[in-house]
Amino acid sequence: MGVQAIDKATEMIEKGTEAREKKKKKKKGGEPMVDSVSFPACFFNRLGFMTEIIHNSRLDNVPNLWVVWKNSLARPVVVQSSEQMISVSMQWNGQQVVVSVIHASCFRAERRNLWVEMGIVAALSLPWVALGDFNATLYSHEKRGPGRFNVGPAVEFQAMVDAYDLISSPSQGSKFTWTNNRCRGHVAVRLDRSFFNAQWLEVFGDCGQKVLHRSISDHAPILFSSAAIPKPRNAPFRFHHFWMEEESFKDLVRDVWSKEVRGGPIGKLVYKLRAVKSALKGWARQTFPNLDVALKDATEEVEEVQQTIDQVGMFDELYSREAEAKTKLLKAVEMHENLWAEKARCNWAKLGDRNSKFFHLSVKVRRIKNSIRTLKKQDGTVVSEPLQMAKYVSLFFENFHKADHCIDHMELLQVIPNEVNREDSSILEAIPSREEIKKVVWGLDPDSSSGPDGFLGAFFKQCWEIVGDDFCGAVIAFFRCGKLPNGVKNSF
Repeated sequence: MGVQAIDKATEMIEKGTEAREKKKKKKKGGEPMVDSVSFPACFFNRLGFMTEIIHNSRLDNVPNLWVVWKNSLARPVVVQSSEQMISVSMQWNGQQVVVSVIHASCFRAERRNLWVEMGIVAALSLPWVALGDFNATLYSHEKRGPGRFNVGPAVEFQAMVDAYDLISSPSQGSKFTWTNNRCRGHVAVRLDRSFFNAQWLEVFGDCGQKVLHRSISDHAPILFSSAAIPKPRNAPFRFHHFWMEEESFKDLVRDVWSKEVRGGPIGKLVYKLRAVKSALKGWARQTFPNLDVALKDATEEVEEVQQTIDQVGMFDELYSREAEAKTKLLKAVEMHENLWAEKARCNWAKLGDRNSKFFHLSVKVRRIKNSIRTLKKQDGTVVSEPLQMAKYVSLFFENFHKADHCIDHMELLQVIPNEVNREDSSILEAIPSREEIKKVVWGLDPDSSSGPDGFLGAFFKQCWEIVGDDFCGAVIAFFRCGKLPNGVKNSF
């Protein structure tokens, strides 16, 4: 009996140890159902992928990161491989890009090794996208359910993102990507996501992710895509501040504005603004060529002159050439920065170091966040083609603004109390003076977004001596007739 009891106890201890090892492995990230070596190659071949698989190594555990690629692509080159990340390099349209797939550890200390490994990839300064299960959250609103939000791992995660200049991909679909699938104590967290750097955005122009539906896994798969959206041909007119710094600007506006126009005061103002807009388009193309190209040419000219000085020494002609090249470069840098500062709409950045690169990146990020990639119709179908989306939007707003039969209930107006007396009403309806109109114009934000005509408040302030009479005449005409002519507020 004693020997049997010892054998039974030993067997129970061995089973308990095996169960703890399995639990420990599961806690570290789990194991796939099938090893990559024993997976049927014909499965990927039928889907159009190569039968070869790139995977990571995890000591005694089977791989948990697999990389497959289409038959039409060359074999990716492994840049780095570890238990938590695989980074591969590949050629795309002649450009070398890096893709990192990630399955971070559940333990905070081990994730620190991943943050260091990602720094090695970031140091390559190549177009880079990193996506997968990071097992960490960035913000408190990315977790729902019982349990306190842990600030420490989030701070380390955010520090890594900031240190490597990563940009979080705009996401569509479900907000949370992982759930514990429990009825009581239900927890939902955003653990799966994707990041990219500025170089990736320069190559592809537009990118984003879509969170797909969960099926058998507690994680929702994410689909990352990069597809440049073509720029619309009917881009609206945009007035830029630095145009007013050119000496010929006011002369151009004065010449166009002085031409005789027939019609009412409001119609005259609209017609003259359109004429100025048309004239400014051609004038801007000649006076301000492509600012990116101008900045590049000015930089190369300065470098060329300075290299010549280093070789042959300084004399009067080279001294003058260098001074002219530096002046040209300074002007190109200022105009380039002013242009992208207006597009970025960062009102807080006024003075200090050059921020052209930051503004340029801000504009690109804002564009991809504001871009519409898919639309869900009222019947539940989804459209993604640009022409189909444009047609659906047009039909939607045509039906939305379609005239409907209305019945007047004048008796309801008798219930509304009269809060404005006759004196207040006469003040509101009084025709404003020129001084009052000018005071309102001067109160406009010069950096605010332009209206449908494309002109900023700064334009009217700068050219008030030219446009003031017609502007005041249009405002006074509106107060007298009480309505605007058709087409005055039409947008593009």
